[in-house]
This record gives sequence, structure tokens and C-alpha cells, in this order.
Amino acid sequence: MDRINQRFSDKFRSHWIKVKFYQEKPKEDVKRLKGVRFCEATKEAILHPILLDKESIACPGAQHAFGWKSLLKNDSLQGCCDKRDIQEEKLKTMISRVPFFKKPFKYIGLNTNGIPDLVMSYVPPQEVMSLIKIYHNKVGGNLDISLCTMMAVCGGVAVRSYLDEKISLSFGCDDSRKYADMRRENLAVGIPKKQFKIFFD
Repeated sequence: MDRINQRFSDKFRSHWIKVKFYQEKPKEDVKRLKGVRFCEATKEAILHPILLDKESIACPGAQHAFGWKSLLKNDSLQGCCDKRDIQEEKLKTMISRVPFFKKPFKYIGLNTNGIPDLVMSYVPPQEVMSLIKIYHNKVGGNLDISLCTMMAVCGGVAVRSYLDEKISLSFGCDDSRKYADMRRENLAVGIPKKQFKIFFD
């Protein structure tokens, strides 16, 4: 299970990234990043393991999703309103529906050693169809998803998959499309540890 990302990569023909949340700093040689977006860091994690913390993340949305700094309580809210051309009250409503950690972790490992809390990838629709087909055949019933274009990768995929222990899908947000090499033909997918066995008996 330590190389679960490679098994998903082989099965669904895309790069899958292990995501693990820590309260204590892991004792391994990993690259520390600063001034990045979470989605941006996932792109670099394909090349080598990454460790992120509160000081690493420059994106206010990711800071909110990981429970480090509420977007509703800082000066970034007006900037988000201007960027998205949306009224403040509507923006607050949207933000309130995005999953976030009420008890934040101190570190986030991308492709670090050990069994991850989830795996994630940017996948073409045909591979998403194959993934959901396997899910249906093993579980039965529909895959219920919640879609939002705010904090789509950090909150909508990473945090949601961890908290709900369910597969999550996202069409991304403006930043993830720009910084994470999330190509126009791809969706973001997150699969929590609890559901790995669905795909690998």
C-alpha cells in the first residue's frame, strides 16, 4: 500500500499523488516549498516528495481549507469578491459550504513515505468513467458528489476526501487550472484510504 499512488497511476494512466496529513514533522528527506498554492505543489510532487506547512501556502483559499487562517476573517475576502466578480454575501455562503479542517494538521506530505490518507490526480473524463464504473460494480448505488469552483482542489478534493472518506471530484478553479497543470480536458479526483480496497482487492 506504500506505493498505492503507482498502482493507481498504472490502472488509470495518469500521475497519482499521495497526500498525508501530519501533526508531527515526518522524519524523512523531503523538499520544503514556500509561497506556493496547494494545487501548484501537487504538480511538483510528481518529481519528488514535498512537505507543506502553514508558511508554505500563499493561497488564502488553501489556508482556509486546511484550517490555518479563515478566509471569512481576513482581508482576502474583498480580493476574492473582486477576482470572482461576486457579491460578498454570496461569496460567504459559498465559502461556508467548502469543507475545511476545524482542527488543522501542522504538515501536509505529498508523495512522502508510508500509507497516505488519500490519493489524488488530474484525470481525463474517460478514466473517471472507468473509475466510477469500478466503484459502481463493487459498491452499487450512485457516487454522490458536491461541486464548487472555490478551493476546488485543496478543499473540494483533498479535505473533502479526508473528512467524508468518500471519492471526490472537481472541475477545478481558476488557480488550479493555471498553476497545477490541470489541463482543460481533466478533472481532479480524490480517493480516501478507506476506499483503496474498492480498486485493489
